[in-house]
Amino acid sequence: MKAKLKLFIIAGVAFLIQGLFNPLFAQEKENQDPRIQVKDNKVKIWLLNSELSQLSIKIYDERRNIITKVNLGDDLTVGKILDFNGSKNGYYRLVVFEGKEVLFQDKVKLGSS
Repeated sequence: MKAKLKLFIIAGVAFLIQGLFNPLFAQEKENQDPRIQVKDNKVKIWLLNSELSQLSIKIYDERRNIITKVNLGDDLTVGKILDFNGSKNGYYRLVVFEGKEVLFQDKVKLGSS
């Protein structure tokens, strides 16, 4: 009985640790970032840049070609609206960089033609 209880506790702790440190779980949570919104073929980005780092955005197409590269600057608050009306309908990868490090990335559906 004690052996079964120990095994059950060890399995529960292992399951909990796996859930906390699973990168897929972290990616799922990261993709729900309210600072980046996609609506009506527009990507709206508002960021608080408390470290005054150099922020930039790159948007890639399905073939991993850079479609748009925008420098947001290093102000305390930065924002940008990117309009994709008239662009090819498809999935794009949106990546926000802080210097050379990826701050945020997501796959978004954009385009109207």
